[in-house]
Amino acid sequence: MSDDTHDKSVAAPAVSKGINRRLALQMAGAAGGSAFLTQLAAAGGAAAQTADDFKALVCVFLYGGNDQSNVIIPHDTTAYARYQLARPTLAIPRDDLLTINPVSYTGPALGLSPHLRGIRGLFGLGKAAVVANVGTLAYPVTRAQYEANSRPLPFQLFSHSDQTGQWQSGLPDKASRTGWLGRIGDMMAPGFNSPNAISIAMSIAGNNAMQTGASTIQYQITPWGPIRIDPINSWGPLWQAPQATENIRSMLLRQNGHMISRGFSAIYNRAVESEQKLSRALESARPLTTVFPNNYLGAQARMVARLISIQQKLGQRRQIYFIAAGGYDFHDNLLTEQGERLTELDGAITALYQATVEMGVAPNVTTFTASDFGRALQHNGRGSDHGWGAHHFVVGGAVRGRRIAGTMPTVDLDTDTDAGQGRLIPTTSVDQYAATLARWFGVPASDLATIMPNLSRFSNQNLGFME
Repeated sequence: MSDDTHDKSVAAPAVSKGINRRLALQMAGAAGGSAFLTQLAAAGGAAAQTADDFKALVCVFLYGGNDQSNVIIPHDTTAYARYQLARPTLAIPRDDLLTINPVSYTGPALGLSPHLRGIRGLFGLGKAAVVANVGTLAYPVTRAQYEANSRPLPFQLFSHSDQTGQWQSGLPDKASRTGWLGRIGDMMAPGFNSPNAISIAMSIAGNNAMQTGASTIQYQITPWGPIRIDPINSWGPLWQAPQATENIRSMLLRQNGHMISRGFSAIYNRAVESEQKLSRALESARPLTTVFPNNYLGAQARMVARLISIQQKLGQRRQIYFIAAGGYDFHDNLLTEQGERLTELDGAITALYQATVEMGVAPNVTTFTASDFGRALQHNGRGSDHGWGAHHFVVGGAVRGRRIAGTMPTVDLDTDTDAGQGRLIPTTSVDQYAATLARWFGVPASDLATIMPNLSRFSNQNLGFME
């Protein structure tokens, strides 16, 4: 078992300081969809033959492992007492909880964290749903099977890097070079987006594995605008040698010569073209009146809204966005730090939904949360340790709201879903979560196994939280 406990940031990982590698990575990320990589037709054309609609998926990734036990809390008196007994130093006062009344739910009464007022409001309006106890699963597994090690399990449970990778790849029992949002992009972009459009997958939070496909390359943009692709002018004369600078510029623009040079030139030219096209479209976009939170996650959400507003100018009828926040690794000071993070999350998600209403596209945009893993119910003093399953939110005009999809676990120690210390054994897999979103996005049921290759191992392949 790995003991990878460091916090995840939203920045792209560091790369080699070698100039050629640095240039290549910068421009590959900004070019999005370059011919330099293998192109796959997938099944997108068939999926889109009769479709003329617009849809966008927005992933909000919470790096560090969000503590689900202080997100959705029992409000029922008896159930709350068990929760309080398991984490006496971390329990949110019962009177502070924001009560919710899910439809078709017969379990103990529930409440949300007091820092989720906006999401609670959307839940009550039927525009938000909870997906309960989601996590990485190679196969469905019971507590007895887990303790006997008689069922294949995801690699390196409770490890930040491994579980983040598996959440994003959707393949917890094998290595993968692609992520499930990237595979959706491979399938949908050819039939829905213009051949010259910027990549279907846009990240406002740096590099991620989730949006990487066989042909889909994420286009990276900052919360304040496109990344300018002009490395020569922005760095000045390289090695204080103007002639060397000019030689590299010539290499970047060259359309003949060595295969690698041609490929590099294609990336560079595509990156410059995409940056210029996106900059022009954003400059002409109608300003939004929706007010976004004045923080980094709020700025990312605002950029998503701006990009959605110009989707027609970009030639995109399908868009996949990735935004993220770090700081969810609550080994200490959980009550204060999670409260701050959830306030930011609530503000960003609520404002983004309000912006989609303002633009008239609320039924066309679905926002969902994801995280490395959940956390143990049992406290470790002022914090909680790494867990497994967790609860997540889905928000949008097409969400079948006021519902809890999946099975809400009993909040207590030593239950049927306890992997130790109150770590939840997931009862809903990432596969099922992703497949439900992909189906709404337009992926035919017959092609869902291409997106999530292990989906057939799980009986319920549509969790029912989308219209």
